[in-house]
Amino acid sequence: MKTLLKTLSFSLLIGASVSANAQWNLSGGYSSLNEDIEADDISLGAVYGSVGYTYDNDSLTFMPELRVGFGVGDDTVYGVDIEVDSLIVASVRAQYNVNEKFGVFLQPSYGRLEATASAGGESVSEDDWEFGFGGGASFKVSDQVAIEALYEAFDEVDVLSLGVRYSY
Repeated sequence: MKTLLKTLSFSLLIGASVSANAQWNLSGGYSSLNEDIEADDISLGAVYGSVGYTYDNDSLTFMPELRVGFGVGDDTVYGVDIEVDSLIVASVRAQYNVNEKFGVFLQPSYGRLEATASAGGESVSEDDWEFGFGGGASFKVSDQVAIEALYEAFDEVDVLSLGVRYSY
């Protein structure tokens, strides 16, 4: 928890020093979570919502963001049902705007995934905090709406997300 607070504080300080021109934004989307285990892999799905605050500096922007979500897809591996209960991720995005419509970004993240494994009438829940790193692209369809694609890696879990962001 201390690390999360330090990360958020650091991101806010960076953003505040970059520019006074900032805007709130909301996003939502779908994430596909995949982990390879031995000869099989686990594929889970989650939907998320997020809130962020964008600091603009010409073609470079910074955005601290908080994402919260829950599972919508489960998987069965070796007779064990696995599902996402919840996820929470804090990140700081650094985005380079190639032009007025298209930007690419990198973002370190710190997040928690809570999952439940069930078999034979018994279930076990576990949550884990992990650092991750990712990158993606954003395409503005209007001045306020953008479509985004993001890839992140947390330890051995690959996350591919597709979402829509609304800025105001």
